[in-house]
Amino acid sequence: MLSIKQRQLNLRTYHLFYTGNIDGIEGTLTKNAYRNFQKYTGLSVDGIYGVNTNNKLIAVIKDLQVKLNDKGYNLAVDGMVGNATISAIRDFQTKNGLVVDEIAGTKTYEKLNSSISPSSNKYRYPVNFIAITQYYSNKHKALDLGWSNSDGGQNQSVYACYEGTVITNTYDSEAGNFIAIKHDNGDVSRYLHLNSKSSLKVGTRVQKGTFIGNMGTTGRSTGNHLHFDLTKNGSRVNPIDYLYVYNDQRVYSGSKNSVRYI
Repeated sequence: MLSIKQRQLNLRTYHLFYTGNIDGIEGTLTKNAYRNFQKYTGLSVDGIYGVNTNNKLIAVIKDLQVKLNDKGYNLAVDGMVGNATISAIRDFQTKNGLVVDEIAGTKTYEKLNSSISPSSNKYRYPVNFIAITQYYSNKHKALDLGWSNSDGGQNQSVYACYEGTVITNTYDSEAGNFIAIKHDNGDVSRYLHLNSKSSLKVGTRVQKGTFIGNMGTTGRSTGNHLHFDLTKNGSRVNPIDYLYVYNDQRVYSGSKNSVRYI
């Protein structure tokens, strides 16, 4: 868990949710910052700094650091705001004609996102309505993606994140119905808990956006969602560092500042 001082620093830098001194005291301002952050990111609003709030706060700062690194900075992606991250924000704001306040707010995020150039070699989120319900962690090396009644419902369609070859299409008591795709660069993406076995046979060549199946809750699952993981060089990596939102996709409001855009 982040220290109280680190929480305050993260919450100040991220949309100025915390406005007090960095004093390590969990007072009224700090607890109010927890509540506002929880509401903004779609967490249960209780003002308590628990595991979910901790993981989410780390995740949004990691994403900010990744976005800044995309612009040429060389930050450690550790989810903790320090002097280097603040300096990078200040420099980015200066170079882009923004108010230099060292706060990653709406205008700064708009500029960070809009300055990412489109590229045909970037992974696409595997669903068209993007709501991140569980982030990557040491115990959960994947992204869980949810659904909305207005965007395909609980069985929304699942698509290949990039071109490659189907190497697995099976059922597992933990993963449920799932499919794995090996991409040309050697990466492997997996799509778990599908509501039924995919029609794609092992050996099938797929393109980015090829329909895989529908979101479900098969295997070890407590509700409809897509568990998506990505393996690079034999190790599971955080998919959020490699996935991009394309123009025809929609993002849940609570996930907007955790994703990158084409």
